Amino acid sequence: MENLAKIDCECINYTWVIENYYLIMGKEGYVTTHNVNVGIDGIKFYLKFNNNPNNNRDFILYLYINGLKNDADKKKFSYKISVIKDDQIVYTRIDFPDKAAGEEIFEMDRKGMNMFISSTGSLTIHCELTYATGNLKQIFNYKSVLTNEVPKLKFDWILLDENLAIKLQTAEIIEIPAHRVVLAAASPVFKAMFSHDMLENKRQSVDMTDINYEAAVEMLRYIYTGSVKTQEFSLTTKVLAAADKYEIEGLKEECEKILMSAVSTENVIEAIMMSNKYNTNKLKIKAVDFVKRNINESPNSDKAGDMIVSMTQFLQK
Repeated sequence: MENLAKIDCECINYTWVIENYYLIMGKEGYVTTHNVNVGIDGIKFYLKFNNNPNNNRDFILYLYINGLKNDADKKKFSYKISVIKDDQIVYTRIDFPDKAAGEEIFEMDRKGMNMFISSTGSLTIHCELTYATGNLKQIFNYKSVLTNEVPKLKFDWILLDENLAIKLQTAEIIEIPAHRVVLAAASPVFKAMFSHDMLENKRQSVDMTDINYEAAVEMLRYIYTGSVKTQEFSLTTKVLAAADKYEIEGLKEECEKILMSAVSTENVIEAIMMSNKYNTNKLKIKAVDFVKRNINESPNSDKAGDMIVSMTQFLQK
């Protein structure tokens, strides 16, 4: 038996890239983002980096939240701030703000800051600001099917973002930006590519010319966000093939569910063939049952005829 405590909330994701970080800090002494509108009651936030006034060799990152009326408003917020260096998260802090007017996130000396600066001299900070929109809810006898699964990281904020990205080359010779650490975390195949002495690890691109552009984008959507947008049978079969090649089991399961819900007289034979090829047993059972049910209901029906025509056409390909 489990108990789930939850509260309805909204989340704002914001990424701040400071190029030529040391030049900016050396010349200006500080740098700020613009005000970001949270979307409720005129509340806005911004980030500020500046030299420590007591020691100009130290640097401090601040988070400011403007528009809070009282302590009760302040308690509705939490933040998660991460520093990303060359595609890898090297620092994370999760907390709630004690001070609306300048919450100190971290203070670093120059040597410490070097651990945060990328190989191109830039500093990348991601801020995830969450605020409560409802009251606490208690769900008793809660049973989660994901209890034993490792939670997926959310990378939706850098999906198709060219910053710090390598290129995936698709069948149409279209290049799609992606990030090594995200791909490696999702796929053991990508991890092997980037970990060993392989061509993909030496250059800034990966050859995926056996996968079309739309299927590659859907695969990346799942890797970065945990979701699949398409519900169309033909495209989903291509995404399934990509998931099988790169051993992304969660995506294979999602594709199988979509294909099961989309089985029809026009595609049922292809569904059976796909289930055999990619070892998706639930899809096979659903497709075979579909054939049996439609033929048994009315042997001379148009549906039965359509399936026979579909089988003939598919086998002639």
